Amino acid sequence: MSHDLQESIPYLLARAGIRTGQAFTVELKPFDMSLNEWRVCATLRHQPSQRIGEVAQHTSIDASTLSRLIDAMIKRRLVVRERDSVDARARSLHLTPKGEELVDRVIPLAQMYERVALAGLSAEEANTLRGFLARIYDNMDMLNHRA
Repeated sequence: MSHDLQESIPYLLARAGIRTGQAFTVELKPFDMSLNEWRVCATLRHQPSQRIGEVAQHTSIDASTLSRLIDAMIKRRLVVRERDSVDARARSLHLTPKGEELVDRVIPLAQMYERVALAGLSAEEANTLRGFLARIYDNMDMLNHRA
């Protein structure tokens, strides 16, 4: 049985993601921000007031890593925990004004990285790719339930 790694979709996805993440991490250094911190801040900027489980789902950061990360971000005054408006027993995460300002400064860089990554693709091809990637991500739930 033969398996050409260069033709493997999971390998190609991982390779593209790693390369993009490594390059973007360098761009985040002047902002004193890690890639995972960017993911948390970006998801909270897009959809304010999320519980930690929602942030974990949107960022694909495991719960224990995310918990420590959130604690550090609270100390840096980038995010706050507040009582959830729907369930008073739960806590929701929100960006602070400092966190919002930081995200707003980084967004143009993130947009530039996306433009570079999608160079040579039409708008229709980029939207098709987004759809394919979302479907691949959702398909992986079948394997995650086996663990």
